[in-house]
Amino acid sequence: MKKIFVTIFMIVIFFTFASTISASSNLIKTETKNKVIFIKDKNDSFSYSWTFDKEEYNKKEFDFDLGINFTTPNKKKIESLIKDDVKTKYISFNYHGDLPSKASIKVPVSDMFKDGNRLNLYYYNENKDEIELITTSVKVINGYVTFEIYHCSDYFLTMSIVKEVSNTSNNGVVIIVMLVVIVILIGYTLTKNKK
Repeated sequence: MKKIFVTIFMIVIFFTFASTISASSNLIKTETKNKVIFIKDKNDSFSYSWTFDKEEYNKKEFDFDLGINFTTPNKKKIESLIKDDVKTKYISFNYHGDLPSKASIKVPVSDMFKDGNRLNLYYYNENKDEIELITTSVKVINGYVTFEIYHCSDYFLTMSIVKEVSNTSNNGVVIIVMLVVIVILIGYTLTKNKK
């Protein structure tokens, strides 16, 4: 009786965790010591993969579509914001929204970029109709790139620097503000020590 109960319990656990992530097409789930990996294989050819930290995956609720497309209905909007004719690789996630934990995404880019190319990853913020820079250090290795995200939406990769980006760093302004604060603090300290 105890064996039957344990077997039923294991089957329930298996189906509970095996079905928490859905996708529009079949994915292969693989687990290593530290990672949970979902691989999309089409016609015996690697299409893309998702990798999650195993501990995070096991303790959080994962219930979203893992499908990825390399076209987007927002292409014209994005191109109007780029304002330059640049070579772009679109990555559009079926699921749009925050992820339960960080995900590492691996996609093929050999159709547009060469090994060794360093690409910029941009996010299209549909709510604000803006492009935001995510990272400038995505390297093409063996025809693929890997990058990390916390949010699913529309992204694109390019070798170009997009000038009309909303999330660019204002390092110059920050440095000037810091210098002004330092000068004020030095001045205050000097006047206080004279008294």
